[in-house]
Amino acid sequence: MTQEISLEEYKKAYREIRKEEEKRGFLVHLVVYVLVNAMLIAINFIYSPEEIWFFYPLIGWGIGISMHYLFGVRWLEKELKEREAKAEYRAREMKK
Repeated sequence: MTQEISLEEYKKAYREIRKEEEKRGFLVHLVVYVLVNAMLIAINFIYSPEEIWFFYPLIGWGIGISMHYLFGVRWLEKELKEREAKAEYRAREMKK
């Protein structure tokens, strides 16, 4: 026998799943960022120590990973609630 769930319970569960997925995606991105940039630093110091260039990709990619964190993790809950409100509004308008 299946138990009915409310729309609010469904929305909460959906938000939790999305937050877990986004956090996992961010962590993968962060690990790749650390590993690749560690490799670039090593390459820079081994093959061209007279010219320090590793910080260009470090800073550029760092900005990207910061944006990934802000939009994909930090502000995700707010974005999901806004989308739910828009969907609810649209559904009410279609009902009229």
